[in-house]
Amino acid sequence: MDTTTLVLANCLLFALYAGVMLIHAKLVEGARGSLWFAGSSLVRGASMLLVGVPWFQALPARYTGAFSAILAVIGALMLHQAFAELLERGHMMRWVQLALVAMMVIGAVTLVMAPGRGFLLPSLLCGTLSIQFFVIASVVVHFSGEEVGPVGWLTASALAGYSAILMVRAVVATPWGLHRFGYPVNIIPVWLMICLVTSAVTTFGFKMLSTAQLRVELLWRAQVDELTGLLNRWALKRLTMREIARCRREKCSLAVVMMDLDGLKQVNDTTGHACGDVVLQAVASVLQEAVRDQDLVARIGGDEFCVLLPKASLDDALMVAERMRLEVEELTVQFRGETVRTRASLGIATSDISGLTWQALMDASDSALYSAKRAGRNRIVVARTEGSYVLVPEGKTATVLAERENAAN
Repeated sequence: MDTTTLVLANCLLFALYAGVMLIHAKLVEGARGSLWFAGSSLVRGASMLLVGVPWFQALPARYTGAFSAILAVIGALMLHQAFAELLERGHMMRWVQLALVAMMVIGAVTLVMAPGRGFLLPSLLCGTLSIQFFVIASVVVHFSGEEVGPVGWLTASALAGYSAILMVRAVVATPWGLHRFGYPVNIIPVWLMICLVTSAVTTFGFKMLSTAQLRVELLWRAQVDELTGLLNRWALKRLTMREIARCRREKCSLAVVMMDLDGLKQVNDTTGHACGDVVLQAVASVLQEAVRDQDLVARIGGDEFCVLLPKASLDDALMVAERMRLEVEELTVQFRGETVRTRASLGIATSDISGLTWQALMDASDSALYSAKRAGRNRIVVARTEGSYVLVPEGKTATVLAERENAAN
């Protein structure tokens, strides 16, 4: 296969990949980087077409070569931006790529203006592209994530291999390389064949990474409450079932704290649901600060929150619940010139008393919560034996509670 045929094959594939990415960007909402990838394919294809097919060489060879070189490095810059945007690393090492493009522009103009120096342009171009593709490979391999590790490694390997071929070509294109290897050495067909393979692997890798990123994002949306950013009920149940299985293996206990805001309906009725949403977001923020690092916080209803405490005793649950109650009590929300405050009632259930099942823990903590509401709100109630609940005095710990129960018995 001659060089012109290989160039045309590469250009046609670049056009095909650009079309695929444009369709992908049109059909898939949130397909990050697809437009950049399509633009990169078109620019790189145009660059190759200018110097590889005689029909397009209307200008003198040195001007055509310089323009083609500039297009090539711009195409690599756009490819970098495509992967950086896809992996949500928008500015990652972009300054390196911009510096390389600027260097290529200056170098191309200088070599065109300097008689007898144009033969250095291929070496400068290949060396610059080699560094650019190595930078892209570094971004891909470092930030692909565990979910798409094999695809990330495959794509990065293809880019790194292409970078190595470009560096070899840069060395061969220098006067030293020509003297060392002689004029018969022609790696351009080899480079064009490798370019065909690399482009295919890179496009496949980009599509797979994009699909994996969308899958992760959809999974995140399915597990997270959109308003507060906390877990939703489905995600909490799934994680609780996992913790229950671990507790059974390790013979440990866990606790659930159910919390309901007192008076949020009145806030919605008097100041509007927009204010209620702001209150919910503020409460979600303080709850995340009040719990332990390993605890899981979820919003499971309109104004109802639930906290799962792995490896927690009743003492641990009471201390966390009291912190939650105080944080909400001290919370002040400013909304359109008005000061809004709220309170919270909380119910606690532990696996030692209520049982190590999802439904038993939820039922017990929910019943304890409504006992707290009936007892006057803004307080904590602990579920004890079936149908029995203990009101916790404000600021008291489980140790004091145990002493009260012993005295009562």
